[in-house]
Amino acid sequence: MLLLPLVLAAVLLPGSGQAADPVLKAKVGPGFSISIANGAGVKVTRVPVGTYSIDVSDLSAEHNFHLKGPGGIDMATDVAATGSVTWNLRLLDGTYTFLCDAHPGTMRGTLAVGAAPPPKPKLTGRVGPGKVISLKTAAGTTVKTLKAGTYRLTVRDATRGENFHLLGAGVNKKTGVRFKGSVIWTVTFRAGSYTLRSDASKKLRRNFKVI
Repeated sequence: MLLLPLVLAAVLLPGSGQAADPVLKAKVGPGFSISIANGAGVKVTRVPVGTYSIDVSDLSAEHNFHLKGPGGIDMATDVAATGSVTWNLRLLDGTYTFLCDAHPGTMRGTLAVGAAPPPKPKLTGRVGPGKVISLKTAAGTTVKTLKAGTYRLTVRDATRGENFHLLGAGVNKKTGVRFKGSVIWTVTFRAGSYTLRSDASKKLRRNFKVI
């Protein structure tokens, strides 16, 4: 049984000089599996913006493959049918969702299109051992002023007698006083004053500004 909707790929004549669109391989089934891979069969989570020949293999009469996202794309195979179909689609910058309409809670994934966002700048926080608390840049410099933005903060809590508590505009994150270990937070700082302190020792605190 043929799947609908069916988009026919343009046939390139020998010597036309036109490059074929890159291929993506979409598959649903057998079983409760759904995925998108590149032409070599390697699963992908991000591809560049462009026009793609998407080969869809629907291997289960209990599931379907439904792709939707930027540019008004909303393409699906039939839940009750099996077979193969090719969609020639222009994928735009953004995130596309693919899922099985019969099992959307368990059979779904995303495909990011476009350049990956730049990595978040890193900060390191520490409390302990002893009466020590600090916040440093990736270069090891103690933070006194910081540019507003989103950061990846790794906190190392090396004592069961203190904790690392970060307070300020839109931020209130802390480890437990009895906790000992490491945590990673994504923190967005806005302009203003911030404090890092231990809730067990009120005098153990540092202040810095975000500009």
